[in-house]
Amino acid sequence: MKLYVIRHCESEDDIINAYGGCADFDLTEKGREIATNHINNIKDLGIEKTFTSPYKRAKHVADIFNNELKCEYEIVDGLKGMNIYGVLSGLNKDYARKLFAYLFDDPKYKSFGYYTGNTFKGGETVENFDNRVKKAFNYIVSQNYKTVAIVTHGGVFRSLYKNILNKDEYIADILDVGTIVLNYNDGVFNIESMSGVIFNKKD
Repeated sequence: MKLYVIRHCESEDDIINAYGGCADFDLTEKGREIATNHINNIKDLGIEKTFTSPYKRAKHVADIFNNELKCEYEIVDGLKGMNIYGVLSGLNKDYARKLFAYLFDDPKYKSFGYYTGNTFKGGETVENFDNRVKKAFNYIVSQNYKTVAIVTHGGVFRSLYKNILNKDEYIADILDVGTIVLNYNDGVFNIESMSGVIFNKKD
């Protein structure tokens, strides 16, 4: 099976400088345009089914793709972005730091994110996130399609890379429609190619 794992495009939280996470922001007009333009890059790949996160910023990219692809379509809850930000989700970052100043002063929340192993108050654990991402990918490959698209979030890329592909590099950022192309055979995932995925050192 070949899997095209694709990150969603620009969403409203990027414009208002808000914490995304589990907040369900939609695409911006620019995000819709990027997704529409990307159709030319995927329309001839033989994609038989699209799996997507239920969040609007991913789901609506999948909708745009499927207007052209006309393939089967499924929402998979495990492909949701990681709830890193907990009570901060959906809030403007500057406002949130004033509103929850007492929490930001707590040493426990001085650093949070996927690679720190720590999420903000009300967030999900990294262990839970990794488990649901792995479960989602196991479900997708069990469907026995030849070629699929997966539209998801940056955190899912990080979990995929670290806990399914067992790679050590840290992903710093994934650009709009950044893509990891995987081949899956006999229980093993291998990377065929990547684009729009930016790495940094652990330190």
